[in-house]
Amino acid sequence: MSSEIYKVIASFETQDGKPLTGDEYSVKLYDEDKFFDDKLGTSRLDGAGRAEFLIFVADIISIDSPDERTPDLYFVIYNNGDEFFRTETIHDVNFEARDAVTGRVKGLTKALGPFSVDS
Repeated sequence: MSSEIYKVIASFETQDGKPLTGDEYSVKLYDEDKFFDDKLGTSRLDGAGRAEFLIFVADIISIDSPDERTPDLYFVIYNNGDEFFRTETIHDVNFEARDAVTGRVKGLTKALGPFSVDS
């Protein structure tokens, strides 16, 4: 086990390529599991359309995935509390992949996206 905390940065843009921004939006990050999806965090979008999350390993481990280390991540954007957009699930995100040459962990931070959102 190399770390107990990971970082996810997701970026969202409108269909014309501009960052999705605004105080009306919030983003939730989930880990898709067989029975119950784990909510991993909530973030606001910054001026560049990015949301950042810190994920604790303990939050991705649950009764239906007790040994999980590679979560299946997806994002849900809310507009004033109502679901507005949901990404496809990104399966088996490996935060602890090792560099083939150095053997060092190279992925404790994952940048995902940009996701194109109908606005």
